[in-house]
Amino acid sequence: HKQGEYAAATTTTTTKKLDDMTARLRGDTADTNKFPEELLKYKTGIATLRGAAHRVSFSLKHRKHDPKPTRNGRETKTTWLPSAIRNDNTMEFDTSTYDFHKVVVDLLDKCDSNIVGQFKDQGSSSNGNSQVRLEDFEVPPKSLTRSCQGGCVEDAQKYLSDAVASNTAFSDLFDRFVVEVMLPHLKDRLIKVGALQEEETTKFYYQCPPTLRLQPGPARAIVRAHHDAEYGHQNGELNFWMPLTTR
Repeated sequence: HKQGEYAAATTTTTTKKLDDMTARLRGDTADTNKFPEELLKYKTGIATLRGAAHRVSFSLKHRKHDPKPTRNGRETKTTWLPSAIRNDNTMEFDTSTYDFHKVVVDLLDKCDSNIVGQFKDQGSSSNGNSQVRLEDFEVPPKSLTRSCQGGCVEDAQKYLSDAVASNTAFSDLFDRFVVEVMLPHLKDRLIKVGALQEEETTKFYYQCPPTLRLQPGPARAIVRAHHDAEYGHQNGELNFWMPLTTR
C-alpha cells in the first residue's frame, strides 16, 4: 500500500500470497524465485527488528492462549468481529496532518546507531537534510541475530521498544490518529455491516504504543504465514498496518 493508506491485515493470508508478496518486495521477477545470493546484506538472523514487547522466537509451548470466547460473548461479555470486518480493507488519510514519516525519522535518529542503526550515507537526519528516507535506514546485522549466535537482537529489540514507548511526539501523534481517523473509520464499517447502530456508544481498546517494525533487506529471512492467535493474541483483535516506506 502507498504511504497515506492504512491497511487492516487479515488472518487468512495464504503461504502463496505471502511468498508472492515477499518476491515483489525483494524485486524477484517471474523468471526467478530467489534474490541473488551475492546481493544479500542480511544472510543470518531474523527478518524484523520490532519495537514491541513480543518474544523474538515462536513457541506455542510458552504461549498462554485466550479462553476462546463463544461467538455470542455471553461468557466473556465480548463479541467476535463480523467476517466482513476481517477482510482486507484500506483507508486514506492526510499525511501532512498525520506525519508519521517525520516523527519516525526523528525517533530513529535519536537511537544508538550501533544498536538500532543509522541512515545510509547521511549519518544523522539532524544535518538539515529534509529528504531523509526511511528506505535508507540500515540496521546492523548483529541486531537481527540472537545472542546465542553472537548477536544482540534481544538487546536491540528492548532498546527500540523503550525508545518507542518514551517518545512523546510519536505517542501523541499515534493517539490522535487513532481517535480522529482510525476508530471513526472502524465504527463506520461496523455500522455499515449492521454490527452497530449509528447512535450507539461503543468502547474500543487499542494497543499503545503500537509495534514499530524495521524489516531491512535484501535479506534471506522472511516471516512465515501465521495468524496472531498463535502468539497469544485474543480473538476479535484486528491488525492495522501502516507502511512508512514506498517499497
